[in-house]
Amino acid sequence: MGATRRTTNLPAIDADSICDAALELTKQFGIDGWSIRQLAKAIKAHPSIVNYHVGRREDVVHLVINRVNAEIDLPEYNGDWKTWFRLLLGNMRRTLRKYPGVSRRLAAVGPGLGESDRIINRGIQVLNDAGFGDQSGIVYSILLCQTCAFVATEDDRDKMGELRKEAGAAYVSAFSASESGVAALAKTIKPLVEEEGLRRDFFDHQFSILLNALLDGLDKDMLKSQSAY
Repeated sequence: MGATRRTTNLPAIDADSICDAALELTKQFGIDGWSIRQLAKAIKAHPSIVNYHVGRREDVVHLVINRVNAEIDLPEYNGDWKTWFRLLLGNMRRTLRKYPGVSRRLAAVGPGLGESDRIINRGIQVLNDAGFGDQSGIVYSILLCQTCAFVATEDDRDKMGELRKEAGAAYVSAFSASESGVAALAKTIKPLVEEEGLRRDFFDHQFSILLNALLDGLDKDMLKSQSAY
């Protein structure tokens, strides 16, 4: 009789254990950076076992995205819709940054249904309570898509370390440029090239500015314009 997983002290395989392994691979290589063969190796099984328990690679990806959505904390709602979305989108950014490539998929094709339902339902409810009414869906979509697009750019930037440094060095060389626009941009970028911590702080600040601009703009252009009628 051949050896089984039980006799070799290997854990049983199911959809959850496959998803666990795929999550770890996604942390290391990004959602598009691993293969079914790599996944099978991680769970010490034949690739056909993945297909048996879950299906195609895209089916595994769906499980991963669903699990990532489950990690996103929903903040308490205190009646201020903008504060609530700042907290939600900050939580979303922190979670998505752990799993490179997931944000790009969410921005391009949406989260799908499953664990995202609780985020969607609560977000739309908050916007309805704020007075957006029929516009709640489009407002929600704008906020979530722009957040995911920002994180996707951060993911891409991480993969371009050397290229980013070269481009940054080119800007720094223009620090004393006679053109005021180029000099101003070089002054902004110079610290980002020199110190990693400053780079992280810069993009945290940039994200905060983006959220404030989105939230204030939606408040002015959609919510207040609706109440004017």
